[in-house]
Amino acid sequence: MKLLKWELNSHINLFAINLDGAVMNARQIPGLSSVKQDVCVESVARYFGGTGYIGNKKTDDRIRNAIAKASSLIRPKGTYTLFGVLDYIPGKEVILENGIGLSIPECFTDKGIQFVAAAIGTLGNKLENQTRILADQGKIYESTLLDCVGIAMLDLMGEKICKTIELESYSLGLAKRFRFAPGLEGYPLEQQQQLFLLADNEAVGVLLNSSAIMMPAKSISFFLMLTKTGKKREEKNKCSSCRMAGCRFRIINKKD
Repeated sequence: MKLLKWELNSHINLFAINLDGAVMNARQIPGLSSVKQDVCVESVARYFGGTGYIGNKKTDDRIRNAIAKASSLIRPKGTYTLFGVLDYIPGKEVILENGIGLSIPECFTDKGIQFVAAAIGTLGNKLENQTRILADQGKIYESTLLDCVGIAMLDLMGEKICKTIELESYSLGLAKRFRFAPGLEGYPLEQQQQLFLLADNEAVGVLLNSSAIMMPAKSISFFLMLTKTGKKREEKNKCSSCRMAGCRFRIINKKD
């Protein structure tokens, strides 16, 4: 057993981990409030009007106002837990050392997966409550725009959580391989229940309903696969591994 210490954004965290086994305690992720400053007009516009959306000054100003409003409403929180892998079948299944089995999307066939991180993040429920109030008042444009800001912020927060896991795992000699989430890219939504058995959802105030939908709605969850060997898997963006080529919100790389 090793006792490891990380220092991130002036937060010092103690972590107990057995590199041949499982992490002993969950990790709370600091610094997620930066999504308030980092979200941009372009990222919101992508969800508001699609990848090819062309804005104008009036709409851009409305987006900026919506970002300011959303920033006053959200309370970003995130957590993840790291587990050792007992057995792994590429593209099919991974068995964790605590005995829990997870199915894996067929498209991910990387070899040598030795650790799995289960992560959950949320913006809280105030933003979605406000979008509902606006809709009830007949202010559909304002409600939709505020909701799009929330989606863009949630997307950005997911990237920040993933990056934090990647950086902290790298200090242990681990490299990121791939990320996937229940309900996306054909991965069964029912796996959400497995994820919630692994991550400390209560620490961030996220619950599952009977349909495996997260509450608050502006929440995110995913698995991140890691290995001790090899280089980390480089991804241009989260859309690069998605098979929904016709998605109107798809991020298009110039080199693609």
